[in-house]
Amino acid sequence: MQSTKILARHVTLTTTLTMLGTTLVLAFLFILFSYVGELSNLKEGYGALEALKYVLWDAPYNFNRILPISALIGAVLGLGSMASNSELVVMRAAGISLWRIVGWVMRPALVLVLLSLMVVQWVLPYTKEKARLTKDQQAVSVLGEVRGYWIREGQRFIYIDYANSAGKLNHVKVINFDDEYRLKSLMKAQQGEFLKEGKWQLNSNQQLSILDSGAAQLQAIPQHMFNLALQPKFVHMVTQDPDDLAPTELIGFMSYMKQYSQVPKTYQLAFWKKVGAPFSLLALTLIACSFVFGPLRQQSMGFRLVIALFVGLGVYYLQDFASYASLVYSPSPAWFVFLPIVVMYIVGGYLLYRAR
Repeated sequence: MQSTKILARHVTLTTTLTMLGTTLVLAFLFILFSYVGELSNLKEGYGALEALKYVLWDAPYNFNRILPISALIGAVLGLGSMASNSELVVMRAAGISLWRIVGWVMRPALVLVLLSLMVVQWVLPYTKEKARLTKDQQAVSVLGEVRGYWIREGQRFIYIDYANSAGKLNHVKVINFDDEYRLKSLMKAQQGEFLKEGKWQLNSNQQLSILDSGAAQLQAIPQHMFNLALQPKFVHMVTQDPDDLAPTELIGFMSYMKQYSQVPKTYQLAFWKKVGAPFSLLALTLIACSFVFGPLRQQSMGFRLVIALFVGLGVYYLQDFASYASLVYSPSPAWFVFLPIVVMYIVGGYLLYRAR
């Protein structure tokens, strides 16, 4: 029993160090290459220092993207080093089952899963917002304000340039059409604010109306009330990339929009991708174990690393392709997110079963 605990600690520690080391190396390379690429976007008001700040604020997003590949490569390197030293052969000869060794390798993978969940829930929404504000020098300076949101309500189209979660609006345009979609009026407002459920007020308005005669009339309207079903925090959310929202924010937004039967598919996809990410990480770890115990058992470390890189990138692009395909076809995005993951579990389990 004591010897089993020692072996468990050894396998867990070895794979933990290789997974964390791989994560740090890949994260550094991502930051370096991202900064080099960002230098081509320099302009007045956005210099090398601002580019570095942008890349550093964006680093958690890239860090979260590389975790599954880090788990795959780290597991291959960790188990591969033990296989090269015949440690795995000794463990198997001592009566340690293959599945128990796989379970020990899964421990550091679970640590990466927890780390990924914490980054997605609490870190990523804040850092992506800061990165966006760092790069966009025309954006407002207050954190939580974003730009560019179109919405249609009946024959009216509303554009909100700035919105924050407190219900403050800046630079709003309201375009009204008749039933035949002929322009009736165009209103521009400097500011706006949320009053109560579904009610908003625009201030400092100028309205250009198209009369029946075809003439145009410009008039100043100090205040104008209009209806907008979204609550302030959801107006803020729809202006952001769904991938930048926390899972709890996506759940709240989709539940709210479901009342109006208008849940955007992009938000559903972002939610299921976040749900599937931990399973993907564990599936890639299982694939790594199946490679070392199976077809790559007698191969060199360099060859194992190359195969791990090809498999990791192949799975990444396959999941990316399936995600975009889900926006085109009618089934739920969950099918497209979890299908590659299920395939990985089947392949990994089959290879381990053969090696057993």
